[in-house]
Amino acid sequence: MNGDTNTQPAAQTDLSAQPAHIQMFARAADDHKKGRMDAAVAGYAETLRLKPDFADALNNMGVALRAQGKFEAAVACYKRSLALRPNNPGAWSNMGNALREVGRLEEACVAHRKAVELKGDAPEGIYNLGLVLRDLGKIREAMDCFNRAIAMRDNYFDCLWDRALTWLLIGDYKRGFDHYEWRWKLDRSPPRKFDMPVWDGKDLGGKSILLHAEQGYGDMIEWARFIPLVKQRGAGRVIVECQTGLLRLLATVDGVDEMLIKAQKPPKCDVYYPLLSLPKMFGVTMETLPNTVPYLGPPEIHGKKLPAVNGAKLKVGIVWAGKTTPKDRSCGLEHFIEIMDMPGVAFYSFQKGGRKDDIVRLGAETLITDLDPLIEDFADSAAFMSQLDLVITIDSAPAHLAGAVGAKTWCLLIHNADWRWLLDRDDCPWYPTMRLFRQPRPGDWTAVWKQVTPAFREWVATEMASRQP
Repeated sequence: MNGDTNTQPAAQTDLSAQPAHIQMFARAADDHKKGRMDAAVAGYAETLRLKPDFADALNNMGVALRAQGKFEAAVACYKRSLALRPNNPGAWSNMGNALREVGRLEEACVAHRKAVELKGDAPEGIYNLGLVLRDLGKIREAMDCFNRAIAMRDNYFDCLWDRALTWLLIGDYKRGFDHYEWRWKLDRSPPRKFDMPVWDGKDLGGKSILLHAEQGYGDMIEWARFIPLVKQRGAGRVIVECQTGLLRLLATVDGVDEMLIKAQKPPKCDVYYPLLSLPKMFGVTMETLPNTVPYLGPPEIHGKKLPAVNGAKLKVGIVWAGKTTPKDRSCGLEHFIEIMDMPGVAFYSFQKGGRKDDIVRLGAETLITDLDPLIEDFADSAAFMSQLDLVITIDSAPAHLAGAVGAKTWCLLIHNADWRWLLDRDDCPWYPTMRLFRQPRPGDWTAVWKQVTPAFREWVATEMASRQP
């Protein structure tokens, strides 16, 4: 996670004796330090009203605006600050961070290189440069930056973590998963403790083990593939902790004996282990990655049948939006509507949350069957997906679900996609029934759909022909 550099006002023995703009700046900086961003922005604005050419206030305003997700406004503030003080490495680095957030990667790279040029002994500037170089696909340069920053600062955990993700991105799973353990040193993911020993990896000899939950729905679905290996290592009873929405789904994985909802008190077990550390424990490489699908599915008795659509010969599931953090991987429903002109194809939406309203907003109710009212958890989604001919989805938990149940899946990826999708390939070693479509440049969904649309029309024609009597 890359951080910004904001300027703290010089310590003053008597702040009341200072000019009004200095007093206001000090109050705004104090609000900023305490996380009161709205108050900080208002304070910086008043400071700049009093003194429009105050470079530090402009820089800090940019930092606060970026924290609020107002990236373009942040960039404008950084540019104003740099016009006044062009040799401020912190402002250059801050601007590079904001430009990276909005996908202006080449500009971000220029800004970060300038920051490093001005202050080559600042590990955070070198680290930030490495992040944007990785986004640009310049992996060797990015790794050089990470290694330099790590050598300059002891226990640089954020950088150690991003180096681990970069090894995973290039398919070096042995080193990547070994160093994936750095996540426990990050402020946002402290290790959990249980009243039992941590498993040491040895044969369990019939002992019970708790595999505890981590991260998001998609991660849990993806990593569930490793649970059978724990059973094969001699576990007598395997208890898996998960979020409520995954409870019925993960219970279908081979080797699971008992499910536990996260935050409930776990039963007494002999040992515990983090689910997402299993690849390290088993020494997983690209060649040994378990990828037989399906490895999970709907409960045997589920009673979920796709709503019938008259005249439909092909059934296609779609997901176009997801969480906006840490990256917004959403693609507009408008693009999907472009392929809904073919007769005989029924489209089913698995979209959850506010973006499901896009169906009505765009007038697509007659083109799309909304499954949201019928889906209570991921087991329901799995039941519906198992009845589809194709799933087209952005990078989200439903993408992992579709791959895990063995559905034919097309996954649409942003330019700087997550490490698990690797680089420059259209297949996925984690999910053999999945095809990847990648943005050639940040934000360019049009180019993605120039690939998807003809591929879809060809697929429909082939499938329709094969179903002719």
